[in-house]
Amino acid sequence: MGIGELFAGVALVAVAALIALIARPWRVEATLKATTSASAVSLAGGLEVARLSASAAAILGGPGVIAVHLRARELWRRPITRVSVEAILTWIDERLSKPAAPETTLGRLARRAKTWLLARTDLTDLPELGLRVLFGLQDVSLKGSLTCGFSDPALTGKAAAWLFPVAGVLAPFGLLEVDLDWSGRTRIDGSIEVSFRFVPARVALEGLRFAWHHVHLRGPRALVSSTLPRLPALPAITTR
Repeated sequence: MGIGELFAGVALVAVAALIALIARPWRVEATLKATTSASAVSLAGGLEVARLSASAAAILGGPGVIAVHLRARELWRRPITRVSVEAILTWIDERLSKPAAPETTLGRLARRAKTWLLARTDLTDLPELGLRVLFGLQDVSLKGSLTCGFSDPALTGKAAAWLFPVAGVLAPFGLLEVDLDWSGRTRIDGSIEVSFRFVPARVALEGLRFAWHHVHLRGPRALVSSTLPRLPALPAITTR
């Protein structure tokens, strides 16, 4: 067997393994737990996708840590000096108001590529792409309850402005109960569990399908909604 035949065999095996990997369902599991004890709030969360997991743990107003594991092997860890709601909101405000850094050559090329692609893409049917991906999810499970409140009523109001809309959007997939504590003390109690399965190949095919019908590489032009017929009925999301 020659070197060329050996490389061809290895390439075929690699392609077959890749197809088998993306054609089978991947399971995604996410959990979030919070407990308040003697005015100390402890937080913990985790996300696992195909045996790759990320976890975080912290004490509100104190230290925290974020770690990434592949199976049982730790790949990355980062300690956090102090975790607080005020620090998170301040960081978001700083990121939004931070002046743009000098653009690098790579950044300039990426910006030009983005502008070129957007000028040739019809985005009117992008929500339909999102629906197709959502309806492709399997064994969707969502359950949880959360009670929260802060010593600053303004923070409690901001939390309400985020949590109630999120609970409403997620209502088709499960029940997320939200309760607010206006007593003036900092409290976060509850747990949230989310799990579902998806097939990477199906997500990729939906993306390619959208690109085929809505990206016009011949040049920018007046883009109109696709005349592609709608699916007569999308498969229902399976829940448990």
